[in-house]
Amino acid sequence: MKLQEGQIWEALMFAAAKKVDNVIATIDYNGRQIDGDTDDVLSLGNLHAKLEAFGWTVLEEKNGNDLEAVIGILEKAKTETGKDKPVAIILHTEMGFGVDYMMGSHSWHGKAPNDEQLDTAFKQLYLEAPADY
Repeated sequence: MKLQEGQIWEALMFAAAKKVDNVIATIDYNGRQIDGDTDDVLSLGNLHAKLEAFGWTVLEEKNGNDLEAVIGILEKAKTETGKDKPVAIILHTEMGFGVDYMMGSHSWHGKAPNDEQLDTAFKQLYLEAPADY
């Protein structure tokens, strides 16, 4: 998870300290990383409170896999820019959303599905496989 890396926190602090108010950061907060659930590996705790403490305006979208909800929260975030603070949106997502064998599993963070699994994923997402697949 990128939010466990120092340079990310340095950038968050810098943007707030310099009042960079034309930035909207989106955070894909799915609770998973390559080694397991983030709460089991290295919990971020209350991310919303941490970002606010750094000086960010923080919005959250509980339905981060819903494109219309994401567009809505982005529109809301735009109204918060220009107020001497950067804006962060925490998008609560489910990794592998819509593909039953991927949802709820951290194991898909760093590997690709085989051909059979890929066919299943296309079907579950109501997509056609590309012609060159």
